[in-house]
Amino acid sequence: MTASSAPAPTPAELTPTQRVALLLLHGGTAGWIGYGAFVKATEFNPLLLPPPIMAAIRAVIDGTGVDGTQFLEWSLRVIIGAEVFIALAILTSRFARQIAVITLGFFCIVLLIAMAQAGIKAREGQALAEMLAGSCGCFGKAGLPASVMFAIDGALLASAWFLVPTRAIRTRAPLWVPALVGLIAIFAIPKPVIEATPIDDGNPTIPVVDGTTSEAWPDAPATYEKNYFTKWPEWVGKPFRSQKLALAIERPMPEDLERGDWIVVFSRADCDHCQELYRTHFATPRKERVLKVSIPDTKGQPLAMPCVGCEVRQLYRVKQGAAGTSPNYLVQAPVLVRLKDGVVTAVCSDSDKAEELKAVLGETNNNTAPAPINPTATNTTPPAAAWPGLPSKLEPFYIAEYANAAGTPFASNPFSRLIAGKMPDDLLTGRWIIVFYREDCDHCQELLSTYFTGKLPVRTLAIAIPDADPNNLLDNPCDECVKRSLVKGPNYVIQTPVVLSMVDGVVECVVDNPEDITALEACLKFPSPK
Repeated sequence: MTASSAPAPTPAELTPTQRVALLLLHGGTAGWIGYGAFVKATEFNPLLLPPPIMAAIRAVIDGTGVDGTQFLEWSLRVIIGAEVFIALAILTSRFARQIAVITLGFFCIVLLIAMAQAGIKAREGQALAEMLAGSCGCFGKAGLPASVMFAIDGALLASAWFLVPTRAIRTRAPLWVPALVGLIAIFAIPKPVIEATPIDDGNPTIPVVDGTTSEAWPDAPATYEKNYFTKWPEWVGKPFRSQKLALAIERPMPEDLERGDWIVVFSRADCDHCQELYRTHFATPRKERVLKVSIPDTKGQPLAMPCVGCEVRQLYRVKQGAAGTSPNYLVQAPVLVRLKDGVVTAVCSDSDKAEELKAVLGETNNNTAPAPINPTATNTTPPAAAWPGLPSKLEPFYIAEYANAAGTPFASNPFSRLIAGKMPDDLLTGRWIIVFYREDCDHCQELLSTYFTGKLPVRTLAIAIPDADPNNLLDNPCDECVKRSLVKGPNYVIQTPVVLSMVDGVVECVVDNPEDITALEACLKFPSPK
């Protein structure tokens, strides 16, 4: 036999591990990326994009004169087309391993950035949890958490990098075929249109005011945009009603929205930055009217958003069980808009920018700025003579905020207003002790037994938190206490017991650690128990 007729060397057999890794590459990785493209195409929802990608798209839109909605739509189309090409190339091309490693490596970097950004924004002690979640909810939440996506992408990347030998990729399919399919996908995805059922908002024509007549707020649009992307600086100087996002607010609208000073706040129920904004600036009544607009695309745990005296609305969404798809709202909450007679005069799209926030809240002019609250100062404003009673609408969650309440009216705290039943007529007169407790709490029982039995030197109001275990209830030994409970329904976040003292309705001191005997007795001003 001549040398030229010698048979070609037989490729070495793949190990079982390499066979599994090869199957995972062509099937698992291609299917994983293809599924991502399929979800993006069917949902056509930019909120599914990782925050760093979304931030890059926003930066281009904000830095150029392009139409934000169109640019966002075609960015999403290009991303879908690219993922279609990548999935098919990994499935059929001899460069499958290289393409998979580059793509999955890029995915992991993006997810690491998203988790790191969320961790940086998180409060101290919550960074790890925020990083694992990947997002604070400012763009809404969809799909798996970033940590789960990172684990899957990382596992596929490790398999392709370490376990798939290059010689195992034997296919010779050309790359132009998946490239052509990806290009077709960019243009083939139909632009979804959201049909809306006409809604009779019952909004009458606004009556004549100062010699002028304002038209009624426009009817709900017949169709809604699939994606709402807003370039906020362009709103200034224009009527609020001329903006598509404003027209997407569900009816009926306040009849006097286009008269006088208003602040419109766009927020999400699971956004901790929104909660901080409401607690700081809207937990007490403001001189301007306030319209709180919720963005209904959240998946996270709802947070308490105190907004005293606010009109409450939300952006349009398809009702549960109804046909159709809700719009995607590309709004990085919170956003504040100031109106004067229906015209936008200022916008704050980043509440961390102090000057923008002051301009919207009307605090640039010292003559019109609301007086700041000093939590340590003695309040000199006479409290309201009557208890304000329960709020007209309850939130699903309430967090007790009494740590810095000294010097503020007890009745102005949103948590205080949740007390059910008739309050004592003289509650806001003279000195009172308030005790928040749970009926199944051993520490609460010990506190009440030690300091609040027998004849009480100070009038005391004991408020039960209505989430106690009914099989483990303890008797309240305070016979002279006025006993009330918080209204049933919401979930209450409060570590009991909490004791506070108030004089003429103004909080004097607060103790949330009953083991600090010195602070407790200084606040109670009771004689020490024998």
